[in-house]
Amino acid sequence: MKSIGNLKINKILEFMLIISVTTMILISGFVWIITARIIDMHEAKLFISRSVSIPGNTMHIFIFTLISSICFIVTFSVRSSNRLNDTYIIFVTFIIEFILELICIILLNFNYNGILLWTFANALIYLKKNKYISIVIVAATVSYLFTTHDLVKLFINIYDISAYIRVCSTSLQTVIFFIYNALNLMTVVSFILCCISIIVNKEEIIEKNIELNKQLEIANFDLQKANIELERSLMDNARLAEIRERNRIAREIHDTLGHTLTGLAAGIDACIALAGDEKTPLRNQLDLLSKVSRNGIKDIRMSVSSLRPDAPDRLNLESAIKELVENTKRVAGVNIIFNCEDINLKFDEDEEMAIYRIVQESLTNSIRHGNAKNIEVVVKKNFGSIGLMIHDDGIGCEKIESGFGLRHIRERVNMLKGQVNFRSENGFIVEAMIPIRWGEEYG
Repeated sequence: MKSIGNLKINKILEFMLIISVTTMILISGFVWIITARIIDMHEAKLFISRSVSIPGNTMHIFIFTLISSICFIVTFSVRSSNRLNDTYIIFVTFIIEFILELICIILLNFNYNGILLWTFANALIYLKKNKYISIVIVAATVSYLFTTHDLVKLFINIYDISAYIRVCSTSLQTVIFFIYNALNLMTVVSFILCCISIIVNKEEIIEKNIELNKQLEIANFDLQKANIELERSLMDNARLAEIRERNRIAREIHDTLGHTLTGLAAGIDACIALAGDEKTPLRNQLDLLSKVSRNGIKDIRMSVSSLRPDAPDRLNLESAIKELVENTKRVAGVNIIFNCEDINLKFDEDEEMAIYRIVQESLTNSIRHGNAKNIEVVVKKNFGSIGLMIHDDGIGCEKIESGFGLRHIRERVNMLKGQVNFRSENGFIVEAMIPIRWGEEYG
């Protein structure tokens, strides 16, 4: 528990308990002693005539008050040592205390009710749930109000402790009145101090919770940053693994199938040389095989080129497409014109990769399936979108059927919420429109 100055709440409760039980024991003991003195001095008739009411057996009252005080100390110790905060134990101790307190207050003819303040201070601390707070406040107010001596004596005949004090000498009366009033005042002051301690304690808890929430937010932010960095690292590692695997496959294709076809083409050329220049069926067949093998070597070179690390990973999109065009021209031996308007081709990573793949797939289809010799690649900016057109002078086709290549292009365009059209007109034409995301301006 928190403290005000050097006083802890438990210490304040202990102090209140000491003051309360001391006051009750002193009052009951004082009444017992004075009653015995009155009887010994044969002044009972005179005292009774002056008093409105007299208590019962004062010795029994003193003994009961003493036993009750011991019970209060025991219940407080049990409640304080209840480390598990068992609600049942707390509730039972409060009930026992409340019943004993009411009995003691009645036996003392309501001359002291400060012990109720001690129990209510305990209740405010241990009954932490808000739904009990209002009940505690109402019970404390009603109980304390209806056990006040000045209020009760308006309705019933009760004795006043001042009548017993006046039996003593004048000098002793002053001392006793001072002690009695001081004990009552100390009870109220300690109760107020305890309430202030509870309020400050709750404020400190709230401040601590706010500080812990701030630290938690900072920790969550750092954790999110760490997760983002981890995801990037995983993506980089996956991409690196993909590049390594593609390089390995490219080397395997180049070193095995490529060399095999190259050797085969060389062997066929040797056979052609031995067959002579006469156009016999054998020579025609050898020429056909030579052509097929060389086309196969071109296809393999293009496949190996497409398996290299992606150019967009190393260059901006425009430079990557230029490099793709130059590599394809060199490998396939075709004429490719790349026409790009003066715009800044800067997109998100997935957009750049999709555009690059669309151009790459279209060039591959034009050469492999269209036997094109001339290809034009146009990239231009429209209102809020980027337009792509790949037009070749190949054989085209009467009926466009979406094979793997065309399906691949359509899927990439759809992924970017764009549109794509295929036309066979003086060759084959691929037209795609890709919207610019996030309202970004390029160029």
